[in-house]
Amino acid sequence: MKSLRLPVAATGVVALLGGISFYQAQRDSSVFAEEAPAPTETLARADEISSGFRWVAKKTLPSVVSIRSVKNGQRVEMTQLNELPGSPFDGSSLEELFGQLGGRMIPPRGDRSPDVSTGQGSGFIFSKDGLIMTNAHVVRGADEVTITLQDGKEYEAQDIKVDEFADVAVLKIDAGRSLPALPLGDDSQLEIGDWALAFGSPFGLDQTITQGIISAKSRGLKDLPSRQEFLQTDAAINPGNSGGPLVNIRGEVVGINTAIETRSGGYDGVGFAVPISLARWVSDQLVQNGKVRRAYLGVKLAELTSGISRSLDLPTSKGVIVAEVTKSSPAEKAGIKVEDVILKLNNRDVASRQQLMTVAERMEIGRSYPLVVLRDGSEVTLDVVAGEFPESIAMAQSGGDIRGLGIEVQALTPELAAELDIQTDTGVVVTNVERGGIADRIGIRAGHVIARIGKTDIASVEDLEKALEIAKERRQLVLLIKSANGTQLLSVPFSGEE
Repeated sequence: MKSLRLPVAATGVVALLGGISFYQAQRDSSVFAEEAPAPTETLARADEISSGFRWVAKKTLPSVVSIRSVKNGQRVEMTQLNELPGSPFDGSSLEELFGQLGGRMIPPRGDRSPDVSTGQGSGFIFSKDGLIMTNAHVVRGADEVTITLQDGKEYEAQDIKVDEFADVAVLKIDAGRSLPALPLGDDSQLEIGDWALAFGSPFGLDQTITQGIISAKSRGLKDLPSRQEFLQTDAAINPGNSGGPLVNIRGEVVGINTAIETRSGGYDGVGFAVPISLARWVSDQLVQNGKVRRAYLGVKLAELTSGISRSLDLPTSKGVIVAEVTKSSPAEKAGIKVEDVILKLNNRDVASRQQLMTVAERMEIGRSYPLVVLRDGSEVTLDVVAGEFPESIAMAQSGGDIRGLGIEVQALTPELAAELDIQTDTGVVVTNVERGGIADRIGIRAGHVIARIGKTDIASVEDLEKALEIAKERRQLVLLIKSANGTQLLSVPFSGEE
């Protein structure tokens, strides 16, 4: 910031004014304070806004719960060989890097020991008979989940059902009484700039409320695969807020606080919430069927940039372009072709991959829907019959959830290897490490690359799963891990169970 220099004459005036007696200044200021009219209209408006926030807080807080998850694990002994110090990334900065890439919440560690790990999160009651909604990652892999209500009473969660794709979980508690439930709103009615209030237990501070606005809608998390849209908010979200409600000014839940994008590891003003329309759709299926059935098209997509539009001589930059069509998929059967630009599905405009996926996955399986594409300069309407999303594709798109090791992985690309400063072109990169899991306890972090297990070179998620089966039989796991600081060889007893 530039300094402000006064001309000499002005400096003299300032000195002269500074010579006025302190008593005179005090007397003048007190007279001014007494004679100034109170800004009653302004204060009334400010108090009106405050009263609105107070009303939402009183209505919402009784339904917000704190969630404590406990994971029991086996004691793991570790041998590290050929560990090269001096990494430009330490563990926290790697988590920070993937926090930026994937928008993942960096969770509190809680009480940790080689045998027990704990985690803290939030949730909210959405049914008077004790149904609670939260994030799947809050309760993932937990052996015990304890729910604490506003009045301090604790209950063990029962009948835990999760959907990893949407990161939504539904829990049940038996309180023996009717509980205060929050009404679910309609996120489609939200406008950018609307008030938003985030509730939860950041850093274990129960019954906390923060305020902001809806910063963006239909936001996709960049660089890591995601099948859904998110609400973006600048209401403060921190570790422990995961699973808590994002509420509008009418006291209706419009989202589930899920993730932050951060350079500091904490609140940087960019938070994400699962839209309540998606969470409601998922929770209804979890309650009724215990799992979520999704429809799919069977296409790989690319965003339609202005550069692609020019190179393909397209008259529009709206929609998404088809990069690949899966064999025997609903898309292939409907006649969708590579370089088709998808403009609408089921009469809804499509502006991004996340929007198309959001519309596609909620189609009724087996039913025909209109799909409008731009092909050779003309709009063509196709009929596509929704097919059920295969679990094999689900695992591939989610990157692979390796429960026995307590990690999530994805294929290593040259671009990602360069980003991580790792000199290798084979392996799978760790994108998330479960708290207290085997990988966490032996020092594997997000951004590490698993290049080999035992005598098996790892080039895909399938290779990793097969190698873990062999290690399970031998009850010994030997991993070759590559990172920016070199290579590590880790050896640990392994039973295939965390």
